[in-house]
Amino acid sequence: MQTTKLTLLIAASALLAACAGEPKQAAAPACFFQDGAGPYTTKAPDWVCHERHSEAGLTAVSSYRQSASGYDFMVEMATSRARQKLAGIISSKALGSAKDYRATTGNIAANETVMATSELTQKTLTNVVLTGSRVLSKTRNPVTGQVYVLVGISDKDLPEIANAAAKASFMDDDAEFQRFKASQGFKELMQDLKG
Repeated sequence: MQTTKLTLLIAASALLAACAGEPKQAAAPACFFQDGAGPYTTKAPDWVCHERHSEAGLTAVSSYRQSASGYDFMVEMATSRARQKLAGIISSKALGSAKDYRATTGNIAANETVMATSELTQKTLTNVVLTGSRVLSKTRNPVTGQVYVLVGISDKDLPEIANAAAKASFMDDDAEFQRFKASQGFKELMQDLKG
């Protein structure tokens, strides 16, 4: 009787161990182009839906509709939009970090300056991002003709761009910028941008 219980207990343990093995990864849902009137059944590369690439730390996807101006024009427009999107992401995170830093250091009045410099920071970043980003991939929806472009900034270039964004947020207050750069806030900005 004891042997039977022990055998059943060992068998049950083995069965549980076998069932509890490596959990299976759920397959990523299929990616479909989302332009046009739908239903969306035309498969797209994974990066169109998930905006990631192994060669870049920060990426953005944009698209441009079918145009009589030709394929090169469409790619140029989609690339420009993706770069503006990257600049917006970096600008938003840099301004938020500067605002948080000033709030934690007691310089709350300076936050008004941070908000006022948002447009200037965006313009500065667009110039920086234009030189620091590159097209990683592009594709075209075969049904609608819409072009999709993936633009990214490498992990190597990201610190320089984040530095320019943060500096623009401090509007020529070099001393305050240097204190921010030495703070945990700047390190958190870098981590946030790297994803």
